[in-house]
Amino acid sequence: MIPLETYLATHLGYTVWATRRTLRAVGRLSPEEYGRDLGTGHGSVRGTLEHMLQADWGWYELLAGENPGLEEPPDPTYYAEFGHLETDYQVILARYQQLAGFLVDPELALYFANSQMHVPWLEASIPKWQGVMNIVSHATYHRGQLATSIRHFGHPPLETDLIDYYIELYGQNPNFLAREQQQN
Repeated sequence: MIPLETYLATHLGYTVWATRRTLRAVGRLSPEEYGRDLGTGHGSVRGTLEHMLQADWGWYELLAGENPGLEEPPDPTYYAEFGHLETDYQVILARYQQLAGFLVDPELALYFANSQMHVPWLEASIPKWQGVMNIVSHATYHRGQLATSIRHFGHPPLETDLIDYYIELYGQNPNFLAREQQQN
């Protein structure tokens, strides 16, 4: 069986890879398309990306115990410029990549206290490994929304399927379980 830290690091790596591909696809939108309210959960592509960025920023702080090195935006219109959002998001994604290398099994079983999470609707303490999987799940959900929005504007989204990541990471035979067992 694959070690938990390897599994989580692989999937955190997938989130970084897929989000970067999504940002490249969003970068092809016009400023009007980027900000247009589509009546979706977060309104626009910009709104969805801002939500994702804020969530990833918060989860990074929780997992790493530190600020990723970003300042709060100077005003609510700061992310109206896609370049500002992309720059800040790349900081978070780079920190996630670093964090993936430091995921160790004993620590992953430790719980976040409710008071640490600052999530008013979440009334539970959770182990860190569940926090990592929530990062992956949350980003996957919203990248799907973004792909729909990008298609709505007539642009092709970039593929972000998990199997595409495995193939890029492990080659044409993405049997990482066999590879892990050979290394152990």
